[in-house]
Amino acid sequence: MSGMRQRPTGGIGNGRFLYKQETGQGPTRQQQQPKRQRTSAYVPSLDLVFRILSVVRIVGALTAPIQDCDEVFNYWDPLHLLQFGWGKQTWEYAPQYALRSYSYLELHRAIAGFLHLWFGFSTRIKVFYAIRVALGVGSAMCEAVFVRAIAKHVDRTMANFTLLGLIGMAGMFHSASALLPSSFAMCLCMLGSAAAMAPPNSQGRVIPAICAFTMAATWGWPYSAIVALPFAVEELVERRGASLRRCMAIGASALAVTVGAAAVVDSWYYGSTVVAGWNQIAYNVLGYGGDSALFGTEPWHFYIKNGLLNANLVMVLALLSFPLWLAYEVVSRLTSRGYSSRRQAKMHASHRLVLYRVLPFYVTLGLFSMQPHKEERFLSIVYPHMCFNAAVALALLRPLYAWATLKRAGPRMGYVALLVAASIGVLRMVALNQYYGAPMRAFLQLPGHHHNDDTGKPAMAISELGPSLKSLVLPSAADADGYAKAWDPAQPERVVCMGRDWYRFPSSFWLPPNHRLQFIATEYDGHLPGDFAPVWIGGESSSTRKSTSMARRDFNSMNKWEPTHAIQLNLAADVCDFIVGVEYPSRGIQTQLPHDASVWQVVAACEPILDAEYTPLLARIIYIPPVLLSLVPWKQQWGQMCVYSKV
Repeated sequence: MSGMRQRPTGGIGNGRFLYKQETGQGPTRQQQQPKRQRTSAYVPSLDLVFRILSVVRIVGALTAPIQDCDEVFNYWDPLHLLQFGWGKQTWEYAPQYALRSYSYLELHRAIAGFLHLWFGFSTRIKVFYAIRVALGVGSAMCEAVFVRAIAKHVDRTMANFTLLGLIGMAGMFHSASALLPSSFAMCLCMLGSAAAMAPPNSQGRVIPAICAFTMAATWGWPYSAIVALPFAVEELVERRGASLRRCMAIGASALAVTVGAAAVVDSWYYGSTVVAGWNQIAYNVLGYGGDSALFGTEPWHFYIKNGLLNANLVMVLALLSFPLWLAYEVVSRLTSRGYSSRRQAKMHASHRLVLYRVLPFYVTLGLFSMQPHKEERFLSIVYPHMCFNAAVALALLRPLYAWATLKRAGPRMGYVALLVAASIGVLRMVALNQYYGAPMRAFLQLPGHHHNDDTGKPAMAISELGPSLKSLVLPSAADADGYAKAWDPAQPERVVCMGRDWYRFPSSFWLPPNHRLQFIATEYDGHLPGDFAPVWIGGESSSTRKSTSMARRDFNSMNKWEPTHAIQLNLAADVCDFIVGVEYPSRGIQTQLPHDASVWQVVAACEPILDAEYTPLLARIIYIPPVLLSLVPWKQQWGQMCVYSKV
């Protein structure tokens, strides 16, 4: 049959498989391509991958705005309480509910103390950014381990695809450095999945995977346990017997240790025996004491739309990974009928391992989509898996294309697609900073941020951050602004007020010393955060444990208005020293000021903020350079965030 075309080497029918064998060496010599056709994709070393991702994550830590007010009021402000003595308190931290874990906050308090010991902090804003940078660098290390595990155990080209997806993904840009249990769980799930990438019979696979998944669920976010479900199924199907019993014993031991450690910390802070993770599951899943749907519901496709926003083409490819896997499985079975049964079994077992690796993304997306209450940060635990699934889709397209067209397909188009996705992702990253970064810039305008005090340690009842090694070893090189402090006994207390824009508050870390936040009552009728009982303020001292364990009656779990958490507008002139709000002049919306508004003046120039509600979709989700605005049909509407003080 000289007139018939031959299928190109590298198609599905030649016996090559994506997943490397248990030896970690890939196909045998007989299964490899001829020497002139062999190629080995270059994958950066672990150190180089870490360095590349660290740069990206540090940029994100320094430029990304806070995406969710829950991050501020449930984590940044409680951390501020532990470190500096006061902060806003949500109902989840009331001892009668105890839904949030202090063990998670203690980890980050330790990070702040360690960094200060080496570098020193003169302001609390530096503490804020230092923690963010540390979180970003930690995420970069976990991502590097994840990418290298793919290169070692799965496929080198897929590892490069995953790396490109992580670099250009806007979701990773802001979630990697977020002070959120879901981001913490995301990093540990990456480590667990990196260990699970190894074939089932590999040494050193089970213990690190189980420990990482367990810590993600107990010290981070309880719901991240669903990421480990495919790993558990794989152990059940592929190993069975004594190996399965060993895994169960390891899991039970890891769970007992991590839950016990978290319970000890939480019980100390709450003043009674508490397992915060269980309380959270009981409330959100079992409906005990309330209903998470009270805080907002979204349609089933919310996470798909959100994934398209945060990952664009990567999300599309990730959704295609299972259909392409299924197509590859069907075609490979059809084209391998002439092979020996042993070879067929080996091929199909190898391809089945890929399925276990793509399922975490689908399982998480499916289960979360069925829950009425949805939030953007929930899906972040599988952002890295989304990038891996996209890499799998691109890798499967190559042999499927070769089989269907009889033409060889290289990885070039995969790299092009991911570079396009990264370019769109960068535009999204810039948009987040330029369009929605006004709160951090506005709060920098509060007088007192650059106030210079003496460089001696403040005589306070709590130990804030203490001296750094630099100031101890070289006293003459002590920080010019003194130590980071939240309270100066020589200065009066001042109150910063926010009204309808209360959710834009960037945390108490952004207030100058002696400044505290209060809310002004508006049309909002939900449950606003209250205040922790201050540990030290106005010359009175207490203890952190007394503050966190104090019985409170001004909190409820039903999202009902609590009048003691806000002041009336007609009293604001007497209470507030500063008022911060967003104005939309084009809509006639001004900052909510007291009745004698003439006594208020803008502290400095107002910061521009995009009016997302009245701006077309594309013009508000990606950055459009000003020089191009006149060339596009979408017109942006802008507001301004202003800081007012009394004349």
